[in-house]
Amino acid sequence: MATKKQIAWFGISTAIIAVLIYMADINKFIEAVSQANTYYLIGALLTGLLPFFVWTHTWHSFLNKMGANVNYRKTFKLFMTGNFMNSVTPLGQFGGEPFMAYVIKENTGLSYEEGFSAVLSSDIINSVPIFTFVLGGAAFLLIFGSVNDIITQAIYISLLIVVIGGSIAYTLWFKSGTIENALTKGLRKITDRVGRGEKYVEKLDEKLENVEEAFERIGEDPRHLVRTASIAHAYFVFQVFSLYLILASMGIHTDFTPLYFILPLSSLSNFSPTPGGSGAYEATLATILTLMPAALFPQIPFATAIAVGILFRLCTYWPGLIIGYGAMISIGREKAN
Repeated sequence: MATKKQIAWFGISTAIIAVLIYMADINKFIEAVSQANTYYLIGALLTGLLPFFVWTHTWHSFLNKMGANVNYRKTFKLFMTGNFMNSVTPLGQFGGEPFMAYVIKENTGLSYEEGFSAVLSSDIINSVPIFTFVLGGAAFLLIFGSVNDIITQAIYISLLIVVIGGSIAYTLWFKSGTIENALTKGLRKITDRVGRGEKYVEKLDEKLENVEEAFERIGEDPRHLVRTASIAHAYFVFQVFSLYLILASMGIHTDFTPLYFILPLSSLSNFSPTPGGSGAYEATLATILTLMPAALFPQIPFATAIAVGILFRLCTYWPGLIIGYGAMISIGREKAN
């Protein structure tokens, strides 16, 4: 059951969406939604569900690499349950790894540290396609001379994240222990000065050693990482196509290239402190849609952009909550039997 805090956060998310619709003109919003082509929307929904299966594959790959020996069906339930728990917390779409690792620990033979390593590695791999398409799309636009300030900023941000994130991933998988040891040394210096907390640092050091061993196992086979990352690219393609179909349902026709930038930029709103970035994501996506240069993207009214943002989330995010809640109940019944 949802707690009062969870209900409150979803209430805030709903309020944000309601304010956006009001600001965009309710009548124009209703008109935009009512004119949407139903068949295109059904296609967008079906396409929007496919990323959950791709993300499950990434989980399945890393869990079995850790020795969990779980089939794809059970992995799907575990992933959807973990995704649900992550989505109902006020952490956006980030910071939910501990919740997901707990789900894995309780339902497989893996330790919490192994589950955490598998989940974090999955997150890293699943983020690769975003930057592949952003930088690939940028290269395409550079060739045809269509780069502007928005695209340039997106490229700089992507390159910065790739450098920082790539360095962290490389250190975790191939230089395991570097980050863990640095963290432990820093905490020991603090406890030496304060004169207390040594027992907690020792316990943390023991857990970090287990995390280090888990990441070493993942990094020992680089070809496995490359294969998993290659397959993960499919989810981003599905999301782009889902957004394309939603735009087409409203009579907005565009190339795929601008969408490679629109979705990653919108995903920055996932850092907002609402469940799954709800409210903030729709607002960000709508704003970016209206600010895209006319040379790259058709100019659309804000009310229509809000409708696109809400419909996109209805096709790609909210179904995951329903499926995840059902998966959580199913897993609970299996444990009880």
